[in-house]
Amino acid sequence: MNKLLTMSGIIAACLVATFFLYPIQIQKPTDTTDYTQLACMARNIYFEAGHEPFKGKIAIAQVTMNRLKHDAFPKTVCDVVYQRNAKVCQFSWTCEKRKKKINEEKYSESIEAARLVMQGKASIDILDEALYYHADYVNPRWNKRKVAKIGRHIFYEPRDNFKLPHNQKI
Repeated sequence: MNKLLTMSGIIAACLVATFFLYPIQIQKPTDTTDYTQLACMARNIYFEAGHEPFKGKIAIAQVTMNRLKHDAFPKTVCDVVYQRNAKVCQFSWTCEKRKKKINEEKYSESIEAARLVMQGKASIDILDEALYYHADYVNPRWNKRKVAKIGRHIFYEPRDNFKLPHNQKI
């Protein structure tokens, strides 16, 4: 129970810090998309692939949604984005303390990519089971199956024993 409360506290602190460090206004969606979850997804897309082509933004969002649907990861977009294992952030930008300048046009693209993927209106077939990615200028030496390179990111799916359940398609 204390571990759960501590994790919730860390996530809440990260959310608060991120929203103050990156004060971007998002128009509240008129559909049923959850505004808070959309904001978390849009920020993740922007800070991971903001200057990538639109397909790269869709790819980042899709991996985030794949994690959301997998038993080994948290069950909300915000919890997936701000997840930490030990002291390692799953998405490096969530641990950065410096404030970055936001490009409004690129951020708007990130919001649109988030909305499309979260509503199930956009996906990339080859990434259906991808749970991981990294920039092409790093080499983490993962024991995972490489499935695609999109923009500056290389995408991976887990080895056979860690895949998405077959009935849980995105």
